Amino acid sequence: MHKTTAGHTKKMRLEKLLREADKHKFSAKTLDIRMAVSYSDPQQSFSGNGKIRILKDSIIWGSLNFMGIPMVKFYITPGNIRYYNKIDRTYYDGNFGLLKQKLGLPFDFNNLQNLLTGDLITNVAPENTGLQILPGKFVLTPQNTFVKKMSLTPFYKMLSGLFYYPSQGQIRLLYDDYQKNGPQNIPGGFEINTGEKYIKVDYKNINVDKVLRFPFKIPSNYQKLQF
Repeated sequence: MHKTTAGHTKKMRLEKLLREADKHKFSAKTLDIRMAVSYSDPQQSFSGNGKIRILKDSIIWGSLNFMGIPMVKFYITPGNIRYYNKIDRTYYDGNFGLLKQKLGLPFDFNNLQNLLTGDLITNVAPENTGLQILPGKFVLTPQNTFVKKMSLTPFYKMLSGLFYYPSQGQIRLLYDDYQKNGPQNIPGGFEINTGEKYIKVDYKNINVDKVLRFPFKIPSNYQKLQF
């Protein structure tokens, strides 16, 4: 009887936590980010800067510059990823399988939007998730083949995550300090580390609910990539 009561109480506490996390999600219409980006793997490393614009639940648009040269532009919707590379004059127009192949992240649009805004990366089932309440954080441990652990701040935003994907092994996610922008808590950036691949994103300037444009057109003389 005691175990049943304890399990029921734990589930109720976790359900309440997940409701709070949902209530504290990014809720503005748009988000405009200027950022610095660095990437490394055993074959290469580079750093640069760029922009990301989000129309909530609809569009993630961005451009990346390396060594002062415009390199990549992308336009992502819930059903499609489109990008082109100005250096090798190639483009991609397809589904989210690209993220699995290139970064080992089985993400959809919502996962990617949550990654950028610092919200709970993926949904979890209360009946199959452990919960620890520790000083300064909540720790969720789902019984999930991909998600191993997610830590949340006291204000219900992502602090860190540990994931596993067969092609990459362990994937570690860590967020920088959050800052208030009106009613929104926005991360200062994040890093992803797979052991071989390392991505660091630093948010330099953030605007919320700004009127934004999302211009994107693949040049006609670029070669389509197949994955």
